[in-house]
Amino acid sequence: MFGYVKPNIPELRVREKERYEAWYCGLCRSLGKRYGQKARLLLSYDCAFLAMFLSSVRGESSSCEKHICPVHPLRKKKLMVRRENPALDYASDVCLILAKFKLKDDVRDGRPLKKALSLPLLRAFKKAKKRLPEVYAAVEKSVGDLAAVEKDMTSSPDIAANTSGEMLRAIMANAPLPEELPAIEDIRRILPELGFFIGRAVYLLDAWDDREKDAKKKLYNPFNLSGMKEEDAEFAINISVNSAISAYNLLQERLHSDRGVLDNIFYEGLFAAWDRINRKACARNGKPDEQRKDG
Repeated sequence: MFGYVKPNIPELRVREKERYEAWYCGLCRSLGKRYGQKARLLLSYDCAFLAMFLSSVRGESSSCEKHICPVHPLRKKKLMVRRENPALDYASDVCLILAKFKLKDDVRDGRPLKKALSLPLLRAFKKAKKRLPEVYAAVEKSVGDLAAVEKDMTSSPDIAANTSGEMLRAIMANAPLPEELPAIEDIRRILPELGFFIGRAVYLLDAWDDREKDAKKKLYNPFNLSGMKEEDAEFAINISVNSAISAYNLLQERLHSDRGVLDNIFYEGLFAAWDRINRKACARNGKPDEQRKDG
């Protein structure tokens, strides 16, 4: 995942913002405890969302503690307690697996320095694979499927996005849920579908964000190959986002914590990611944002 699944921060209440930051910091600490301090470099917003979301679905009461952060040593920061938190552990393991294949992809796309970052983490990557072999295999398959799509120079953004969707489907399908959880069969049915559409949305957002860079480096990008216009790309992304929201709505009554933050992510944050991408592109090209669709 690439950092698109996060709240629209300005619209969060103060307490909600603190809770979200506590999850983010809690994931950072969990990565360090489970895989060593270098693993903290792999911290992602997407996996912070995964930890918070699964904890809410599981019905756990997640409490915060104050700890000194190595990055901000002058004051203690609130973070989620790692002990007895399967959702946080699962998100940490997933974070390592996703990072391994993302770094490998970066090297293949002409960023050799990423290989140097991978070397100190080889043992951590092996440990994550051992802990979640099913997830590792699913991510590896999805990466292979995408490589085949790229080799064929498939111009359909939907076909390429499906590989990411299947990867997130597997991650949600393997999420640790207590067997005594009420309506567990319904939850197990809904989670993979929610993951599929989030995965599709993330891929499409990332491909649209990277289209200029990919064109310069002559890398695969389905939006460049298809020549899809902005309004059509936005429509395609919104279909996946709205489908993810439909699945999320089926789970709302079963969420036990952080409902405000999760509502923000699904109803505002995913749409805000599209706006951020296009504002960044306008600033990069020296084009006023309000003229984007007219020019």
